[in-house]
Amino acid sequence: SSELVGFDWSHVYYPSVGGVLLFLPHSKTDPGEGAWVVLAPGHGVVDPARALRRLQDLKGGDRASGPVFRPRLGATGALAKGTVTIRLRKALERTGVASWRLYAAHSLRRGGATQAAACGVSSRLIKLMGRWKSDIVREYLYCSPSQVMEASARMY
Repeated sequence: SSELVGFDWSHVYYPSVGGVLLFLPHSKTDPGEGAWVVLAPGHGVVDPARALRRLQDLKGGDRASGPVFRPRLGATGALAKGTVTIRLRKALERTGVASWRLYAAHSLRRGGATQAAACGVSSRLIKLMGRWKSDIVREYLYCSPSQVMEASARMY
């Protein structure tokens, strides 16, 4: 969540091929070096690049400046790290997720890795995209009991 609240509009780039590039000047996994996050153009309703562009347009388009995420409308400071989990839980509760209390900001990282694996993305690329330096990424991948049962059934 510190990465999520730690970037501003000067770190958002829209390449001509579509999608968005985000430069995180301070990253837990790349201390002092910063890191790039690549988001491809989405399909249908799920398109984070388009959503970010719309938010930027609301903030003044190419003249937008300062933190991307702010505590409230009109605020100039960045969103506090601790409020990411609070806002995530409120959004999940509003959309009807029954177990919304179980989620935290870190769930986004784990969920992203799990979804990438479910889509057939290699462990090497998941590690690269999540900026993991070690193979700990394997511990992040969640398998539901039904997925384990299905894998077991494929064995015979």
